[in-house]
Amino acid sequence: MSIKIKNIFLLAGMVLAFWQCSETKDLDPNDLGSNFFPLKVGTFSIYQVNGVRYNSMIDSTEFSYLLKEIVLDSFQNLESGISYKIQRQKKYPESSVWEIDSLWTARKDSRTAVLVENNVPSVRLTFPLEEMKVWDANKLNSNGEDEFQMINVDKPFADDFGSYEKTVTVIQEDIPDLIVNTISKKEVFSEDLGLVYKENIVLKYKQDEFIGLEIIETGIKYFQHLIENGKE
Repeated sequence: MSIKIKNIFLLAGMVLAFWQCSETKDLDPNDLGSNFFPLKVGTFSIYQVNGVRYNSMIDSTEFSYLLKEIVLDSFQNLESGISYKIQRQKKYPESSVWEIDSLWTARKDSRTAVLVENNVPSVRLTFPLEEMKVWDANKLNSNGEDEFQMINVDKPFADDFGSYEKTVTVIQEDIPDLIVNTISKKEVFSEDLGLVYKENIVLKYKQDEFIGLEIIETGIKYFQHLIENGKE
């Protein structure tokens, strides 16, 4: 190969490398959806939590409380990124005191948003946000594969506590079986706010002579709605 041709290839390679570097540098993480999972020390979110716990066919217990999540601090993690400590507090209707419930951590990079509960990491979002995208939420832990799917990307969402212009819904599990069991698990994230709604419904129906009557034997209905957010 002549020196001239070698120089042409070298120049082309340099141009391509410069273009790729410029594209990466100019890419705004928010354009990928990173701002749907905001993490900033000192911010908090307060949720209204309501639900019913079914202990048997004739025994059920309703529950209601406020849940507060505070981003307390940040630290460098083993993945050479930044993780954030999230303190979770509860306050019940009969009390005026916030009680510490648990401490979670969260992190994100250009590809994923990860929430760590009880030392188990779960991939809550993947970037860029794309309609009908599917991923394994358990790819960072030793549990079995658990497919999540995002829908309604950049679509509005509203509940009894607020309305949001741009959101994404993550379907974690959806089994609409009214014979054996019903499972509906999903989370809704809003731009610049993060999680605004969470639903966790797991119901097991009575079988034998009661099959098909939708009589709940055991299970839970859990609903979490954002009511306030800000900075302390």
